[in-house]
Amino acid sequence: MPGSRWCRRGVLALAAVLAGAQMDGLRAEPQALLVEAELLARLRDLGVEVQLGGVCGAPGQLATYNMGANLLCLGEALLARPRERSKVLHHELVHVVQDCLDGLESPTSMPLAEGLRRAGSLSERQLNGFFLQHLRNQGNLDHVVATTAVLPQEGRQREMEAYALQADPALVQHLLLQSCRRS
Repeated sequence: MPGSRWCRRGVLALAAVLAGAQMDGLRAEPQALLVEAELLARLRDLGVEVQLGGVCGAPGQLATYNMGANLLCLGEALLARPRERSKVLHHELVHVVQDCLDGLESPTSMPLAEGLRRAGSLSERQLNGFFLQHLRNQGNLDHVVATTAVLPQEGRQREMEAYALQADPALVQHLLLQSCRRS
């Protein structure tokens, strides 16, 4: 059965956490782990392969989402860091949502701003203000601007959106539920 290896590995990783592994100086919250497991199961149901552990992307990269291949990788370093894992997971989930907006089966994705522009009457200024405010609230605007400066405009927009929303799990989960449906 496809994904059964992922499911076994995911359950084992979560079981280790629930067994009391110390992370970030705190015990992981069982409810947060259940939400995370449900999110990963939802991705699998959509046809996104989830890889837990190992190396993801370039050296030092904690996670990746490869559109077109529909592969989400959460690196080994995140398994023992739940707070950071949640933030990074939600960052990557924004990329999944962007991919869903253009169709998971396509090798391209659509920035959220473009999807929202097409769906409603929000101006580009309003949308950019929304994402900029989220970045300011997190205190990472300067970092994000600097790290995305080398990307082409559309790639930069996608990354800025993911950084902006990574600290708002409820919004990201809502976007995932509304935008990503199995065809």
